Amino acid sequence: AILVVIDSFDDSRGGIAMVPWTAAAANPAAAPDTWGISGPTFLTFYAIAALLAFGFTLARRIAILGHTEPSTESVSSLRPSEIAMLVDDKRPVLAGLAQLRGYQLIDSTGRPVRQPTDADQRWLDTVSNALFRHLLGSEQRSMTDLRAAGILSVARMRADLTERGYLFGPKQRKALYLAALPMDALLILGIVRLIAGMSAHHKVGFLVLALIVLLVATGFMIRSPRLTQRGRDALDSVRSQHLHLRPNNAPSYGSYGPNSAAFAAALFGAGVLWSLDPALAQATAVVGGGYGGSGGGDSCSTGSSCSTSSGDSGGGSSCGSSCGSGCGGGGCGG
Repeated sequence: AILVVIDSFDDSRGGIAMVPWTAAAANPAAAPDTWGISGPTFLTFYAIAALLAFGFTLARRIAILGHTEPSTESVSSLRPSEIAMLVDDKRPVLAGLAQLRGYQLIDSTGRPVRQPTDADQRWLDTVSNALFRHLLGSEQRSMTDLRAAGILSVARMRADLTERGYLFGPKQRKALYLAALPMDALLILGIVRLIAGMSAHHKVGFLVLALIVLLVATGFMIRSPRLTQRGRDALDSVRSQHLHLRPNNAPSYGSYGPNSAAFAAALFGAGVLWSLDPALAQATAVVGGGYGGSGGGDSCSTGSSCSTSSGDSGGGSSCGSSCGSGCGGGGCGG
C-alpha cells in the first residue's frame, strides 16, 4: 500500500502539501521480505533442498533403470524383428525384408517368387508375413509403403516386448514420475515465490536461474529410455554373438543360414541390405548404405557359388540380380 501523509494545509496557496512517499514505497529494496524470508536466505535453503531432492531422485532413477524382473526366457529365443525393435521402431521392417530375401521368398525387385512352406512359417516373423502379403498384392515397394504395411505387426510387437520386460513401459515411466515428486514440489514452490517476489518488486534474477536449472534437471530425471535393463543386456548379448555379420566384415550371409541377414539387418541397419542385395535395396528405396563402401562390391560375396569382382559397384548389382536365379540354396539372398 502506498501511504500518503498529509503534512500541512496552506490556505495562502489554496492547496494541500504532501510528503510524496514513505521510505518503503519510494525504495522497493526496503520493502518487507517476501513471506518474511530474505532473498539470499530463501535461495540458500532452496538450493540445499534442490540438491537433496536431486540426489534422492537420481538414486531412485538408477534403481528403477537397473531393476530386472525375474525371467526364465533366453535371449536366444528373440526373433530378428524383436531384436530390431530393441534398436528402434523402423528397424523391424528392414529385418523383415532381409528375412524374406534370405528365405528366397522375394527376388531382387521385391516381387514374391514363391509361397512360404510350413517349414518357412515356423521361422518367419509376423512382420515378415505382413510384408509378404503386402508385396504379394501391391506394386508399392518403397520402405515407406512397407512400414505402413507392417505398422500393426510392429505395434503388437512393441506391446509384447514391453510386457515381457524388454522395452520401457508405462509402469516404469510412472515410477520415474513418482521419484521426481520432490523436485516437482520444489519447482512449484519456486514459481510461487517468484510470483510473490515480482509482485513486491524484489529482484528475482537468481531465483529465475535456479528454476531453470531445476527444470532442466527434472526433465532429465523423468526422461524415459527405450530399453529396460533386460533389453540392454539382451541387445548387448545378441550384438556380441553376431559381430561376424557386420557388413564391414563382408560376410557370406548364405553360409550362415537364411536368418543371418535378418539378424544382421536388425543389429547393423540398412547397410546390411545394400551388402546383401543392392538391387533390392535400390528397388525398395532403402536409405543409408554406409557399410558397403563402394556400393556393393565384395560385400555381397557368398563364396564360390556367386563370384563377383571385388570393389566394383557394377559387380555388386550383378550379384544382387543373380542371387534370385543362379545362387540357390541361400546364395546371396541368405
